[in-house]
Amino acid sequence: MKLSLGVIETYGLTAAIQAADAACKSASVTLLGYKKIGAGLVNVFLGGEISAVKSAVDSGVAAVGQPTFIRGRLVIARPGERVVALLNDLAGNALTPSADDDAVKPTVTAAPAAKPEETPPPAAEAKPARAENRAGGKKDQK
Repeated sequence: MKLSLGVIETYGLTAAIQAADAACKSASVTLLGYKKIGAGLVNVFLGGEISAVKSAVDSGVAAVGQPTFIRGRLVIARPGERVVALLNDLAGNALTPSADDDAVKPTVTAAPAAKPEETPPPAAEAKPARAENRAGGKKDQK
């Protein structure tokens, strides 16, 4: 299945973050990235199935609240390879998730097993030595 592409263009980074947050929470889409265009414009790129992308873009635009912060929105059902290549150049990274990435799959890596610290054996308690006389008997302690 070929993924769809959604773009929300906002004035300001905070509006873009708010739109991206609402879009990702409202539908099963992948946040592909964002791009600061200049003059305060920020584009947010979303990917997923066409119905999910449409819903996510609508939710993202509605979440911003003030229409003055939204410059534009766009949903492309099956973007052509040249469009994806152009957007990859704009965003500076790959906008298309891998083919087997139908859903967001968190990757968990196991931490390397910690080696137990080698602690030196406790030192034997030092007992005061008994003073012995030269004959080997106990010395009188007075």
